[in-house]
Amino acid sequence: MTEEKGSNPMKEFLDKFFDLCREYQQEIPPHKMAEVLRDYADRLD
Repeated sequence: MTEEKGSNPMKEFLDKFFDLCREYQQEIPPHKMAEVLRDYADRLD
């Protein structure tokens, strides 16, 4: 897979997303985060 020059929006999104998850993992259990993501994915369909 070739890497495009410049920004990579997907990588930037995932980096920010995982930083956010790490920031809140002490207050929100991982299974609750997963539940929210499943609900969000369902709304996109």
